[in-house]
Amino acid sequence: ADIILRSWDACKEKMTKEDLGESFFQELSCLAPHVIHLFKRPKRIQAFQFVSAVDMLVSFSVDPEKFFEDLKPLTIRHIKYGVKSEYVKPFGKAVMQGLEELAGDDWSNETRNAWWSVWLRLSSCVARSLNVGTNLITVSLVNGDLSKMQEAAECAPRGERLSWLTRVEVNGTVMSPLYWAIRDGKFAIAQFMLKDLLTIRADRECYYYGQTQLWESHPDLVTVLCQDAPNLVVDLLDGLMWHSQSVLDGKLRVNYYIRELYSNPEKIPDVWKTPLAVFCLKGQPQMFMHPALDKVLEMKWLRFGQNIFLSVQGFFVMLISLFTTGFLKYGCDCDVWVIAIRLLTGSLAATALLFMTVVNVRQLYHGQVGMQHLVGGIGVPVPRLLLNPWNVLRYVCMA
Repeated sequence: ADIILRSWDACKEKMTKEDLGESFFQELSCLAPHVIHLFKRPKRIQAFQFVSAVDMLVSFSVDPEKFFEDLKPLTIRHIKYGVKSEYVKPFGKAVMQGLEELAGDDWSNETRNAWWSVWLRLSSCVARSLNVGTNLITVSLVNGDLSKMQEAAECAPRGERLSWLTRVEVNGTVMSPLYWAIRDGKFAIAQFMLKDLLTIRADRECYYYGQTQLWESHPDLVTVLCQDAPNLVVDLLDGLMWHSQSVLDGKLRVNYYIRELYSNPEKIPDVWKTPLAVFCLKGQPQMFMHPALDKVLEMKWLRFGQNIFLSVQGFFVMLISLFTTGFLKYGCDCDVWVIAIRLLTGSLAATALLFMTVVNVRQLYHGQVGMQHLVGGIGVPVPRLLLNPWNVLRYVCMA
């Protein structure tokens, strides 16, 4: 490690980082012109990246554990760039020849052996990681080739097709091919993967449907689609429905696979983080015209939403009626029944105030807040209950 550090420091003293990187780049151009297409950034940036690569090689000789911590994101980036394991060898030769030319007479056999020893160990790790993380799916994603993606999916064994399209593992780090396609703007490929995962297939043994596996590997799917690819939401919702081709009494049988859209309060206790809430906050109005989402709304409304809404509205209508009777219509009377109405009105108002206060405190405690910006751009956290102007008005009136 000391020999490598000294020789590398000597090289950096002779030339600037930009010149060092340019020197390595020229060596690589001569040794492996077939890999130059990977370097699409401006030469100056590319030169600094070459120097950073050698710095990483030096760090491997000094602290291997730290290097392996950085290897996962490094491998993932290079897989996305389309780097293959066979490109590692010419890169190493270019670096070694560049170092030898820069070192000049200081490049002794001992120095050469030290550098090559470190490089051989490091390159084997990197090449192995690239081989593990590179398959037909990742190759088609790198190239942005829809036809290659379709061919890759067809090559997958029936029982493994779903896992091929939902996860790629690199050194223990799991990546989503679907999110990769969305974030790289390859929406045609992402659309194909969604439709393929949500297509019902069957063989002699069982049915295959990727709905469960899709949600398990992509729990924030609705958020990602609403933010980055709203045009794919319809494809997702279409895939969560099945309808019969037979018409019976003018009707079609339809199956909805909307368990995850409906959500489970035990798994997602915060209602504002459920898929339906995400659609409300980040989605587009026309999304709610889809039958699958309409079905979710209908189920929630009929099961509990309608009763809660009518109960709350009925309570406040009753409170207003009692207040109007006891304090306005008979405000000057002191009959026993009038006093009783006033006491009942005050008790109900105090109960409502206490309940709303408990809800506000609980929401503040659990971070269930929204930011309200005051004059000067100062953000103030406000409980979600008070984000509704009607609830603010009710809270003030109760107080």
